[in-house]
Amino acid sequence: MTDLITDVVVLGTGPAGMAAVSAAAAEGVEVVAVEPMQHIGGNAVWSTGYLAFVGSGMQAEQGIADDVETFVRDARHMVDLAQDSFGIVWDEDIVRLFAAESAETYRIITERAVRFSRFIPRPRQHTVDRMAAIEDTWMLARAFQPDFEQPTVTPLYGHLGRRLVTGEGRVTGVVVAPVDGGPEFTVTARSAVVLAAGGYQSNPRLRLRYQPEFVANGPYLGIDTCRGDGHLMGQAVGGDLVNMTFVPPLVIVSSSVVEDAIAVNAAGERFHDEAGPYEERVARMHEQPQRRAHYVTDAVVAQEKATLLSQMPEPSVVADTLPELAALIGVPAAALVATVERWNAFLATDATTDPDFGRVVLPPGRRRCATGPFTAVPMVEGINFCSGGFTTTTDMQVVDVFGGPIPGLFAAGDCAAGLNSVADLGGIHISGGLTLGRVAGRAAARGVHSTERRAGVQGHGLPSMLDTRIALVHLQKTQS
Repeated sequence: MTDLITDVVVLGTGPAGMAAVSAAAAEGVEVVAVEPMQHIGGNAVWSTGYLAFVGSGMQAEQGIADDVETFVRDARHMVDLAQDSFGIVWDEDIVRLFAAESAETYRIITERAVRFSRFIPRPRQHTVDRMAAIEDTWMLARAFQPDFEQPTVTPLYGHLGRRLVTGEGRVTGVVVAPVDGGPEFTVTARSAVVLAAGGYQSNPRLRLRYQPEFVANGPYLGIDTCRGDGHLMGQAVGGDLVNMTFVPPLVIVSSSVVEDAIAVNAAGERFHDEAGPYEERVARMHEQPQRRAHYVTDAVVAQEKATLLSQMPEPSVVADTLPELAALIGVPAAALVATVERWNAFLATDATTDPDFGRVVLPPGRRRCATGPFTAVPMVEGINFCSGGFTTTTDMQVVDVFGGPIPGLFAAGDCAAGLNSVADLGGIHISGGLTLGRVAGRAAARGVHSTERRAGVQGHGLPSMLDTRIALVHLQKTQS
């Protein structure tokens, strides 16, 4: 391809990128969207599809009261817990922005035929029901596909952003190349570039800068294009990366599988709330001999969720009966049978809380684990997502390491850190990407560029990166 000129360039078309393209196009500007895959949707379309909204229409329909202050309290609680394990920069302004704008996200996507089946209760994280399960994650891609078919939008599928282009004190575009190794070309942005290229969880070499080697090389569940390209490009022009060590470990499994599974240890017994907080699942698994345990499901679930089970780090074990399954995974047969029977007996009641471990996320329709053949999947520790990214203004403009906004550069989704510091609440990555991506795309299209340094997050009172470069040049001239 030859060089292109447009108004806004969006790097990545996951939730944040889709929303940014849609919002920018709605402002009447020309948009180029750069996407390494051959379709939009990013990691979201392969995920379980839990999205959290504050004050949504779905909550109103069920008489659930929720507001910004309630969400901020829940978010602050999660940050307080995570600070024991990670260095975290907490940006309450961005958290409040998400809370205030997320109901509009719900309205937009439901008007585009995205449907939600039910709320997923997580009372220890969300004090009110606000995390909803999407019926089909590909609904998200279908909802935004028409935006990419507008004459003012040029999608570049199968392309990667290589580096940002700067000039006259601002970001002016991006160098792009085909993923198949074709020649590079430049896409110039009259207004701005939006970094929405996802996280860095699929890049062990980059994670090694922020994690011990054995953790950085651990397994990852998701698409392989989350390599931190946006993080590196923004960092190269002075963007302030924070929370990069916040790559929370978890037991690798789709939450959709967890809804229908129980976990058993080497004794053939349950040992925790399978759908509880991620960090507790890891801690409880660490307590088991050789850290060995399995998820157990029946044939109905295994068939329905075959794609998700096939993505697990280690292969499934299948047997016609529970005693045969017990022999294959090396647990006492009588104990495994008794454990499954106890779980099924609980599901046959109308109790809403598991009496053994307080579990409240139950199989849809309270369906039992009863139909052979039965499947066991080894539990493996790894990661699904990361929380590090750029400090931004509330217009999602990227801020440099001295607290000054970088003209022409915006970030959202997993390239931005402000909201992801509370991602352990659940439902934040996709909903946050859609919500703050809309903010970024709109601001980029309107040419909304902050001229004030960011207080609050950095607050150093230091000169901006550009001011520092000018001072250095002046010093060199005077010395010569």
